[in-house]
Amino acid sequence: MAWEARCKSLGLLMTASRRAILSAMLRLDQAHDAVALLQAAREHHAGTSIGTVYRFLRELKQLALVHAETQPHGRCRWRLYDLPHDAAEHASDNVRAMLQQVQGFLQELEKLGLAEALQMPHPAPTSPATAQASHASASAAANSMREIA
Repeated sequence: MAWEARCKSLGLLMTASRRAILSAMLRLDQAHDAVALLQAAREHHAGTSIGTVYRFLRELKQLALVHAETQPHGRCRWRLYDLPHDAAEHASDNVRAMLQQVQGFLQELEKLGLAEALQMPHPAPTSPATAQASHASASAAANSMREIA
């Protein structure tokens, strides 16, 4: 199962209950709340508990593998992202939001006189070596932002 391999590659332990939850999510074509997922998962593994469902969904959300749709009555409906497109789009939205937050923070520091504005030109890469250096610079910036977050 491709989803199980994806979860394992991200460091998730795949127990019988988690496999059952994942199978239920794949079988159900729409977003469902945790209780519906529990009922469907129990068809695959009777020992699955509601606590396991919530913990697994929380871990999947932290890894940007699921989307939680908040409902008016307070329950969430969960669905797997159609990878790689949805998750990549979600991740790029997160990076953009973090960049805006960091830029705003740096502007505030500049206003307070605690930092100087850095004007860094963004030249278009003209050679493979320049493109590689630009990619390395972007990776370093992303790593720095992860540390800040």
